[in-house]
Amino acid sequence: MLCEECRKNPATVMITVLTGGESTTRHLCQECVNKMEVSIEKGDMNSFLSSLLSILSHQPKEDTLHCSVCGLTYEAFQSTGKLGCANCYQTFAEQLKPLLLRVHGRSQHAGRVPQSHVRERRLAQCITDLKARMEQAVSVENFEEAAAIRDEIKALLEAQSAEVHPE
Repeated sequence: MLCEECRKNPATVMITVLTGGESTTRHLCQECVNKMEVSIEKGDMNSFLSSLLSILSHQPKEDTLHCSVCGLTYEAFQSTGKLGCANCYQTFAEQLKPLLLRVHGRSQHAGRVPQSHVRERRLAQCITDLKARMEQAVSVENFEEAAAIRDEIKALLEAQSAEVHPE
């Protein structure tokens, strides 16, 4: 989620102000919070209160942001922690990036690769290496070694074909 004051940096601080029986929460970046702290340290209460009132008077951008497919608002996502559909990821992308970075350490999925793909990659790399060795053997006119490598490649390809198309 972006800072509700500057709308540039990720919000890392949450400020809740109780007024009467009503609470107002705003999300700020560290830079905006530091500006408020500097005002307090200098004894400039007018500047501090002005900043605070400015923050409280802004309507958060997320209040009006909603998914065009399922109608979920960002505010509803914040309260439930659940997105409504796949399109919500695109709709709320800007707000989700800092959240995903904080929770997962990255903003893009990096799941595991299925073992079958790992085997296929290894086999393809092995065949590539064998073909290079075979070409090298042919270039130095070592045809016996080249024929043995050719047979090894053929056996690997047959084994792969049998794995993919079992009888």
